[in-house]
Amino acid sequence: MNTSPLKVYIDRLKNDETEQIFENIEPKLLEAQEEELSFTDEIIVSGQAYLANEHLILDLKVKASAKMPCSICNEKATIQIELKDFKQTVELSEIPSAVYDYGDEVRNAILLKIPQFLECNQGKCPSRKDVKKFLKESESNTHSPFSDLNL
Repeated sequence: MNTSPLKVYIDRLKNDETEQIFENIEPKLLEAQEEELSFTDEIIVSGQAYLANEHLILDLKVKASAKMPCSICNEKATIQIELKDFKQTVELSEIPSAVYDYGDEVRNAILLKIPQFLECNQGKCPSRKDVKKFLKESESNTHSPFSDLNL
């Protein structure tokens, strides 16, 4: 995220101040517009930033929407990505200037939250019946090494 709007100005937090954060970020700033993955709507970042001892603390919530192909029918499906409790702690000595850009951390957290596989219609792809004949049925008499455990 080269020109990230996600910045905290450290000098504004010096007197036990808390900065409230509410940013709407253009999806192109995630630099993830690919054939298999694209972000469609603005990314919403909200939360707060404050200082604790010699650390900058970010306590954020992040919401994003992405489009990816369904693992069954290969049609584009939308997935909601939500980070409800994104926390970032940085030592002030690691921040070379009075401005901390946390755009890359938010980008990486969003990308890590993307599932490896996605099925459209909340996991009920209409084409599943067409591929079911190609899937191996599970055998009920298969031995499991954990079958004797009493849970």
